[in-house]
Amino acid sequence: MVKILIALSLLLSTKAFAFSLSVSNGAFFKENIVKVNIGDNCQNLGVTSDGLLSLAVEAAEQFWNKVPTSRLRLEQGAVVSVAAAFRTDAICSTDNPCIPNPDLTHSHEVLITCNTNASNFANTSIIALTVPNSVAGQNIISSTLLINDNAGNQFQSKSRAEQISILAHEMGHAIGLGHSPVTDSLMYYRSLASRFRLGWDDIDGITFLYPVEQPISGCGSVDLGTKPPSQMGPLMLGFLFALLGGYVFRKNLKS
Repeated sequence: MVKILIALSLLLSTKAFAFSLSVSNGAFFKENIVKVNIGDNCQNLGVTSDGLLSLAVEAAEQFWNKVPTSRLRLEQGAVVSVAAAFRTDAICSTDNPCIPNPDLTHSHEVLITCNTNASNFANTSIIALTVPNSVAGQNIISSTLLINDNAGNQFQSKSRAEQISILAHEMGHAIGLGHSPVTDSLMYYRSLASRFRLGWDDIDGITFLYPVEQPISGCGSVDLGTKPPSQMGPLMLGFLFALLGGYVFRKNLKS
């Protein structure tokens, strides 16, 4: 049994990760509680502003708020008035890389609003875009989530469950996560009808950005120059060493 545990610990100690980050330096909200707010400018989504807020709350509860290794909790904000620019302007001032449009900055932490700009939504298949557009160092101050509100948009034709998963995916970008290449992840780069729960890659990502508590110092390092390592390996490694210690202790008692 000892040989099996040692072999497993060596396997789990290797780096394995797939998630990426919205902001290259690993920026995140400093607060444990982040409010999700709704702009009052949607016209073609087939849902009221209050209804959209309800969908966002369900998205937070069904997905991100369920992760026990994350300190972050997304909570219900309010329906707020927004300037006309949130409906008409591009989300980026320049592309490749995106420089966030300063006219779309705000103080509402996560703001979900509607937009019809052609550079944002060149066709109806683009459902939503999200950018952490107010960032100071590694601190996300606010993020803007734009939903395609052009006539014939695809959001309005989705089922309630699909609308919730779409919002949850975009909220993942808002809190600092990029796309994942892992197909069973909520943050997979393509929209899939089956995205109704978080995958391990999503859990790894939010745990990395918002850990419940800091790991013991001196036990590892993170290279933000590429991608952050999974924290599940070290957690499992600690569990296995504890299990190994208990096994050895019980064996010594018997001998």
